[in-house]
Amino acid sequence: MYSRKRVTLFLSVIAIILTVLVIFQSKQHVDLNKEGKRFAQAINTTKQVIPSWGNNKASVTITQFGNYLCSHCKRFDRDIVLRLEKDFKNNPQIQFQYIDVPFSNEISNINSNVSQKLYTLNKYKYWDLHHKMFTASPKASELNKTTTAHYQQHLLPLIDQLKLDQSTTQTLQELIKKPKALNRTHGLAHQLNIDHVPVLYINQRRTENITDYKALKREIISALNNTTKNR
Repeated sequence: MYSRKRVTLFLSVIAIILTVLVIFQSKQHVDLNKEGKRFAQAINTTKQVIPSWGNNKASVTITQFGNYLCSHCKRFDRDIVLRLEKDFKNNPQIQFQYIDVPFSNEISNINSNVSQKLYTLNKYKYWDLHHKMFTASPKASELNKTTTAHYQQHLLPLIDQLKLDQSTTQTLQELIKKPKALNRTHGLAHQLNIDHVPVLYINQRRTENITDYKALKREIISALNNTTKNR
């Protein structure tokens, strides 16, 4: 009798644990779907041109939120993004997007203006400037030591190095000298509750571990495999 009670109790505990796991997984799935829908809505409603490389019809989209003045973003670009380009840029099933989240200062304003404008005029040259701008921009902690005028003079030679046509070069030079005002609320970041950068999404799902490239690469390959199975 005692043994039967123990077995019954044991089975009851197992049943409770399994029920809790199912509820937890269901909630997690619902939360991910909500986040995915929120992300898709934010992207679809924005009027911002989003710089990207890769296929617009790719099955896996990688989206980075960053800022050129952010020291963590500088390292992320050097250690992660450049490796993503090397490993996945020629894969027709991969698209990478970069969304700049501006800080409230003139230098960040210049960077956002110039990078966005260059992408609309010459998206191939954009990525050359994109990586150089991370290196050229001062750290956020050094902004009080770097005047806007000094940074403007530092950025102008980078435009010359791109060897663009005269009209594009002149347009970017004018934006460096007299940047246009930006909408600081930045709808995408606001809608997705992004309060720090860098942040990375893979297929509309925020990725937590973004500093371990091997783990990140495995996650991307897994996403590729999953989309292939679901076709």
